[in-house]
Amino acid sequence: MTAAKPEFIVHIGQSKTGTSSIQRVLGGQRKALEQLGICYPLSPGWANHGMLPASLVPLSRLGHFNPALWDGIGAEARLAQFRREFAAEMAALPAGTRLVILSAEQCGGLLGNQAEIARLRDLLAPHASRIRIAIYLRRQDQHAASGYTQGLRVAGIRPPELPKLGPDRLPQYDYAKLLDDWAAVFGADAMMIRIFERAEMVHGDAVDDFLDLCGVPLAVPADHPDRQSNLSLTPAAIDLARSMGERMKARPEGLSAASLPWRRFMAALSDALPGRGWKPHPAEAAAFLARYAEVNEAVRRRWFPDRPSLFAPLEPAAVDPSQGPPPGPPPIDRGAALEAAMDLLEDQLGRAAQREADQHVLAGRLHERLGEQGPARNAFRAALRAVPDHPLAQQHLAEAALREGNRTAAEAHLAVLRRAHPAHAATQRIERLMAAPKPGG
Repeated sequence: MTAAKPEFIVHIGQSKTGTSSIQRVLGGQRKALEQLGICYPLSPGWANHGMLPASLVPLSRLGHFNPALWDGIGAEARLAQFRREFAAEMAALPAGTRLVILSAEQCGGLLGNQAEIARLRDLLAPHASRIRIAIYLRRQDQHAASGYTQGLRVAGIRPPELPKLGPDRLPQYDYAKLLDDWAAVFGADAMMIRIFERAEMVHGDAVDDFLDLCGVPLAVPADHPDRQSNLSLTPAAIDLARSMGERMKARPEGLSAASLPWRRFMAALSDALPGRGWKPHPAEAAAFLARYAEVNEAVRRRWFPDRPSLFAPLEPAAVDPSQGPPPGPPPIDRGAALEAAMDLLEDQLGRAAQREADQHVLAGRLHERLGEQGPARNAFRAALRAVPDHPLAQQHLAEAALREGNRTAAEAHLAVLRRAHPAHAATQRIERLMAAPKPGG
């Protein structure tokens, strides 16, 4: 008997609505999902399934994609490989698979008309019993402001300001047409539409809300690191990125989204100085949002008729005429940029020192296994020169001191561990060794 086909849920975005956190959680929980009869495919990408929509449009539309995605073989060959691997993965789904979840916020941007959306349907339909479409809508002014940092990451160096255009020129913010196009291809009953506002989401969290939306009984700890993915930057870090981008644009090699130094710089900056990003002037936000009032009302009427408005209204201060017209885009604060550069330098030096210390510890442990106590001790001491309170280096030196009967040195190492790492396993181990009775005592 032929096995029943699974249901598919395709999460199409939008970007800046917790998509990276959702994708990283799902990618990291594949084994747990499999036990629930749920597949989060690997062939379209480990976390973001961007290969899926990328395979359905001309290569000329993929300029913003990270070149690293093509695995050194180029976009055309890599996408052809994806098509083969995806077909094989779908054909090999375990018999108990009841649900397949795909997540690629690029769907909403790359598949811009019904013909392109239909290509996605035709690709998935042979494998699916039913296809549903999940999408989160974020108020346009908030989405545009949040997307500013994302633009910097792909070398879009410009002052922070909201576009002075309406839905006719910014179709990605015409939510009425976006939803109508997807509903025309997959059916209105297939649309799973959520509002990206904390008050509207389960536990005020995108990950929990998405799992609830899909009916996935997966428990993800509140402090799970993947819940906080693709964060924005502090205002000072934005000033630093703007300064660095302007400088790199002026160099002979120029600046592009494919620039490896720029991508690494932005990745380091994002790790070191995450923040809430740029916030537009309230009057600027009000003027921008007013252009989308008709679009949003059309969405409310069709999809959310019981809501008084599609999105939460602007705060009262945002529409206070006494504030006057919005100012021009803010200039770069060079002082703040320099402070951010110092913070970034300190962060990168600390990470480099940690990597160096970890390597010395690995070398020291290898020497210990070979019975080379002198070189082992030298390696652990080298680790402490890089990171003076490195817990494993302190532990191994304390153990070496105990083996030699030098309790004074061991106590000194333990004092460092208690001060710097009171709950670390290394501290607990040395405490147990120190408390153990002496042989023959």
